[in-house]
Amino acid sequence: MKDVFVNLPPGTVRLKGPLGNALYLTVQNRLKKVDYRHLVDPFRFRKEKDGLWRSEFWGKIVRSAIHAWRGTGDPELLTIIRATVSDLLSTQTPDGCISSYPENLQLSGWDIWGRKYVLHALVRYYEEIERSEKVAYACERLLDHLMKQLETSGKTLRQCGEHQGLAASSILDAVVGVYRITGKKRFLEFAREIVRSGCSQKHNIFEAALAGVPPAEIGNGKAYELTSCFQGIAELYRVAPEDHFKEILTAYWRLVEKYEIFITGIGGLKDMGGEYWGYGKWGQTRRDPGVLLGETCVSTTWLRYSDVLLRVTGVSAIADEMERTLYNGILGAMRPDGTGWTHGNPTPLAGSANKRAADDQISGFGEDCCLAQGPEALGMAPLSAVMCAENGMVIHLYEDMEADFATPGKNRGKLEISGGYPYCGGVKIVLNVSVPEEWTLLLRIPSWRGEKSKLKVNGKVCEALSGEYLSLTRIWNDGDCVELDFDLSLRVVRAPDLSRIAVQSGPLVLAQDSRLSDHGEVDLPAPGDCRGKMIPAPEGISSVWELSDGLKLCDYASAGNRFALDNRFTVWSLEKK
Repeated sequence: MKDVFVNLPPGTVRLKGPLGNALYLTVQNRLKKVDYRHLVDPFRFRKEKDGLWRSEFWGKIVRSAIHAWRGTGDPELLTIIRATVSDLLSTQTPDGCISSYPENLQLSGWDIWGRKYVLHALVRYYEEIERSEKVAYACERLLDHLMKQLETSGKTLRQCGEHQGLAASSILDAVVGVYRITGKKRFLEFAREIVRSGCSQKHNIFEAALAGVPPAEIGNGKAYELTSCFQGIAELYRVAPEDHFKEILTAYWRLVEKYEIFITGIGGLKDMGGEYWGYGKWGQTRRDPGVLLGETCVSTTWLRYSDVLLRVTGVSAIADEMERTLYNGILGAMRPDGTGWTHGNPTPLAGSANKRAADDQISGFGEDCCLAQGPEALGMAPLSAVMCAENGMVIHLYEDMEADFATPGKNRGKLEISGGYPYCGGVKIVLNVSVPEEWTLLLRIPSWRGEKSKLKVNGKVCEALSGEYLSLTRIWNDGDCVELDFDLSLRVVRAPDLSRIAVQSGPLVLAQDSRLSDHGEVDLPAPGDCRGKMIPAPEGISSVWELSDGLKLCDYASAGNRFALDNRFTVWSLEKK
């Protein structure tokens, strides 16, 4: 099936705003400093006898690094990626196995989960960096070995691993990836078998989503693993489409957005890791720690799922949600210098909270799942920012950037976006094309767009509907200019339980921060009149608004970004009477 939207080639979209800057920093200060040989060691020695998940870190981090390279073109990072892929392949035994578990423990614990991430990284390497026959053959042998092990054991994926089969079954999208790069039909049939199995010992998760079962009640509600299974059926839909697959995909996305996603575009709660669905949208104003954590792995997986769904459906509401997640939950999870990421992001959103960098998740190993995956979320921003569409291009993000593209007539084109979005509303898009040509430019018009927003093409006012794409079909000439003047006036949002309010400006969620009050106070009542003005921000904070009563708020990404106990903040405030 042909995707509605298609990614531009690596290195062609260069973000220069807050997302682009964060991506650069995480490359320089995190991804280039990882000890990749240490990550390969579990596969080299196969001594993981405690049933843990050291096997996931190599695949997660390399997958993040590949996306980050795609968005930055950093040559040093590319060299690192090539070297560690070669090192990992050296651990494959003649039977095709790549595992961190000794043979007698394979198929148990997190073994298949770890193999999944190896496949993820290798498939992405093949598709994004180098169409290496050696890599494709390694993937083929790895998956053949696993399929033979399952057949010999008499077990299905649902009977292996953790979380009632969800973790092992989530290998589905990696299986589709191996089919995509090898074309071997046995892998396509294996993927279909996984879908038919339903992926959970409890029930068929895909049928549950179609029936409208809330995400917390699907399988065991483990958000990250559950969403990964739906990601798998999305990838299967792309290579072997069936009509009911699309219904399943959209049903699950809507259920998660309806029941689970916080105002900051992230989700995950219930346990002390924040890793389950649990009616999170209605729990946002709870003040007891441990119930509202927003695991960065869940946020990244939600963003990844939204990304593939955007490509196969072309629905602008999905891009709206991705923007919300990127500018709030993802930027808010990273240390300002890119060295670390939160695991929970954070708890709670009401009352008083602080951000804390992820710890050593497996004592002595030195890694955390969210530290591994946060950079991947940033790496997805350039992929979706500007994309190819039928007979033209589509723009989803409006921060400062440059993008090179080829027109439908195969002529060279380049677009430049400036204006300081999302902190400023004036966006200017200048097109440079080598040959005048008729094609279509689609512009995502955010659903939050205020009444005062305006749009012009070469100075001529155009009408546009919020929450939809504006389609501009014309002969584009060199120097043509599109101007969007977004209304970033403050908006007050009431919590689903009506107990508190939050304030937004454009895509940004605003928050109280202890650095902005006279005595370091947060959780102060806020006026609900939507009146306020932007004022100069102190060092370390990107933007500050002063409300009608003098209360100061900053963007969520800046809130608590000292990652210190005394740097407290809150998002949901009591309404001032």
